[in-house]
Amino acid sequence: MSKKILMSFALLIFLFSGCKHSEGYGGLATIKGKVYGKDYNSNGDLVSENYIGDLNVYISKHGETTYFDDLNTSYDGSFEFNFLHPGKYDIWVFGDCDSCNWDQVYELITVEIPEKRSVITVEDIVITL
Repeated sequence: MSKKILMSFALLIFLFSGCKHSEGYGGLATIKGKVYGKDYNSNGDLVSENYIGDLNVYISKHGETTYFDDLNTSYDGSFEFNFLHPGKYDIWVFGDCDSCNWDQVYELITVEIPEKRSVITVEDIVITL
């Protein structure tokens, strides 16, 4: 009887150790960065620029059209998505320029997490306000 239990336990360990997780939460990796905003007037002149707090940042699996999470930037423009599995992710932020001649646009970056304990710091995401 104990031999069957031991074999069953070994089989379970083998099955679960070989699992590959898809992108999303449940892992040990982190993606972090900052959002930087540039504010232009109606003439197209740069009025101000700084890191932007309280702005939504979205994350999705690479190539997906819907996001699986969003968060607000901190006062210094920083954001951090934790507990991710290795894989490719898209991160984006919407800009909003009331006086610009163009519609609301977004800045999207693609990030790859190579290993399960990776901490990836992305370059500043620059948006137009």
